[in-house]
Amino acid sequence: KQWYLRRVREAVVSTQSTGCTKCLKNFHLTCLNPPLYKPPRGDWTCHQCNNHRNTQVSNSARNSKKGRNRKGGSDVVDLRQRRPSTYNHDLCLSLLDELKNHDCAWPFLSPVDKHQFPEYYRYIKHPMDFETCTKKLEGNKYATNDDLLKDVRLIFNNCHKFNEDESEVGQAGLALSCYFEKRYGETFRTR
Repeated sequence: KQWYLRRVREAVVSTQSTGCTKCLKNFHLTCLNPPLYKPPRGDWTCHQCNNHRNTQVSNSARNSKKGRNRKGGSDVVDLRQRRPSTYNHDLCLSLLDELKNHDCAWPFLSPVDKHQFPEYYRYIKHPMDFETCTKKLEGNKYATNDDLLKDVRLIFNNCHKFNEDESEVGQAGLALSCYFEKRYGETFRTR
């Protein structure tokens, strides 16, 4: 475990990275296949999200060739309707509480202060923090466990974009991100 975290930390410090705008995962430019030598401008999507989008487009094109179904509606179905119910409110709440009580959570507990860091909102277009996640969870705004996953990953993606990797906040983000991915996998992937 330690060698993996050390290698990840070295890779983050020694190379640039980019974030997928669809799944919010971060990728080191040199780890991509083919590798990128400078960060892409504007929105960028990873290979997995591109394949998913291309599959949807080809399925959509195939469905449009078939025409309409017997009921007269379109054959294209919303993905949320086809997805089985995978939401466990209590587990999400428990995991979020666990994250908020972690030693490295202090920079992410509440929204970034606009007066203290006005430049933050110029760089970060979709801010997120644990307080906002808690409000969304309590307001039943999450439809699936993965909706919480995306918001928490957004917190760490924003942290990585705005803070230096060697800074105290950058180090806290990296440590908490690794902890979260491990705990999320243990909590939801085994169910």
